Amino acid sequence: MTRKEFASFCREFWYLAPIILLIIVAVVYLMLQARDPMRLLSEYGYHIILLWTFLEGETIVIIAGWLSPHLGLRPWLIALCAFIGSFMSDQVMFSLGKYKGPAILRYFPRLEKNMDKAKCLFKKYDTALILSFRFIYGVRNITPIMLGISGVSHKKFFILNFIGAGVWAATFTYGGYFAGLAFQKAMTYFGKGILFILLAGIVGALALWYIRARCNVKKAKDIAARCEEEK
Repeated sequence: MTRKEFASFCREFWYLAPIILLIIVAVVYLMLQARDPMRLLSEYGYHIILLWTFLEGETIVIIAGWLSPHLGLRPWLIALCAFIGSFMSDQVMFSLGKYKGPAILRYFPRLEKNMDKAKCLFKKYDTALILSFRFIYGVRNITPIMLGISGVSHKKFFILNFIGAGVWAATFTYGGYFAGLAFQKAMTYFGKGILFILLAGIVGALALWYIRARCNVKKAKDIAARCEEEK
């Protein structure tokens, strides 16, 4: 995207600026209050989760669930804040794709060129995508926009997005919470040696994630190719 195209993009989507500005002001305010990080997280933990999940995903939710016993945060409230932030963010992104899809694509020629293949793929697997895209790292923000462009109805996206956001929030919150409890018990029994076991597990999980991601990319290309042949 050139500087001229970026300026045109900003003029086209000026109404996003107040939302971004509000989030920046909130983050700066919380940072200025961060003389005692643990106290900050205890007092503003729910607000931070709500804002963060509007922009990003599972990292903050897992960490909050893990540290909730130490911060005095309730897991069900963490899950609720994560649900609201994620759900609202995806509804905004979907509406953006629904009403401003062609305008967005003009600034991304490569994406526009492959849009026909993407539409075929998204229409064929829209239900599975809406329910699962949060669990796939790196595609959360772009997927609702693409689903909006591909013609998925508001009603269908709203219902499935509501379900998906709830399952996602509960899964990562309580996953982090119970993982934290298990880690504390493991430290009691095994001492610091558990850290090496944990590190090995993380490396193994990352390796499996990378292999699976490569397989998913290949599968998506094969499905897109079949859609093209069916035309």
